[in-house]
Amino acid sequence: MTNPLNDLYTLPFEGNMHDGTIILLPYRIDTWEDGGLKAFSEFLNIIDAISLYEHVYVIKSKNVKYDTSILNNKKNVSVHNLEYDDSWARDNTLIFLRNKEGKLRCVDFGFNAWGGNFDGLYSSWENDDKLGSQLAQLLNVEYYSDKDFILEGGSIHSNGKGVLLTTEACLLSKGRNINLTKEEIEEHLKNMLGMNKVIWLPHGIYNDETNEHVDNMACFLDENTVLLATSKDKNDIQYKWSMEAKKVLEDNNLNVILVNCPNPYLALTKEEANSIVLDGNAKPRLEGDRLAGSYVNFYMGKDFIILPKFNVEEDNEAYDVLNNFYKGKKKIHQIESRKILVAGGNIHCVTMQIGRGE
Repeated sequence: MTNPLNDLYTLPFEGNMHDGTIILLPYRIDTWEDGGLKAFSEFLNIIDAISLYEHVYVIKSKNVKYDTSILNNKKNVSVHNLEYDDSWARDNTLIFLRNKEGKLRCVDFGFNAWGGNFDGLYSSWENDDKLGSQLAQLLNVEYYSDKDFILEGGSIHSNGKGVLLTTEACLLSKGRNINLTKEEIEEHLKNMLGMNKVIWLPHGIYNDETNEHVDNMACFLDENTVLLATSKDKNDIQYKWSMEAKKVLEDNNLNVILVNCPNPYLALTKEEANSIVLDGNAKPRLEGDRLAGSYVNFYMGKDFIILPKFNVEEDNEAYDVLNNFYKGKKKIHQIESRKILVAGGNIHCVTMQIGRGE
């Protein structure tokens, strides 16, 4: 179907100007260590960095039990009370579009916790699915509801020129739009997001519990350049998947820059596992679980990059790759995000831009 609000509207490139950023504070005891308390300092650092450049809309659930008063007097930050089931703003909020005149629209896609009853990550997602329309009202932005189509923001990346990246592992998964063919899904993405072309990578990051979102695997650095995660270990399945993706990207005439994931891969520690409650309502997080750590899961605007830091040698490699590409034009804030990773995502996953376009 064609979105009647989306005539000549398109999904901007993330690395251009934004009108702001949305962040949801963590609270789940079965996903976050100590109900989000341990991750809150990382969220604060991310909020502080982004607020140097644009307004940050912090959304706080009544279920947040730790003290957040430090947010109340921060410049360029506002706190709003809305309910949600988990704090992955990339996936359970809105997709913001612009037309050539700069007018803003947004699409409120269906959300089912990354797989619904088939392989979703928690058992109730009602508040998440309602969140988009409430945010649109809060921000006073016209929106189009497309609840019959399941789509998370982390499953797509746009170059701002009509080209979209995604993964087959995610968008063709059995917990999403199983009533649609690959061709029908592609056509729907084009219609709803103003795209001309969809590039399908076979896989994302190994053991990524979102069914391998593209935003952990590959992202546009500019119109024709993609940053692609890989592994130093050529015997690791990630290396195989990354080389398959590299071929697809190059076959589509895109320049590919590789960035290594932490090697050896990161895993959940006993202390971390013990800080998360196994209550049967969410995916179990157990000692030794492989974490889907990737530097591609960064957030950027016109003048900044918020880059994950894991306190391993690959941190410096990732910094250098991005700094060399942008030649210092984007200020890189490298922020520790291990506690966010433990919960299943990273910096890109907990942010959503209100993109302005060029």
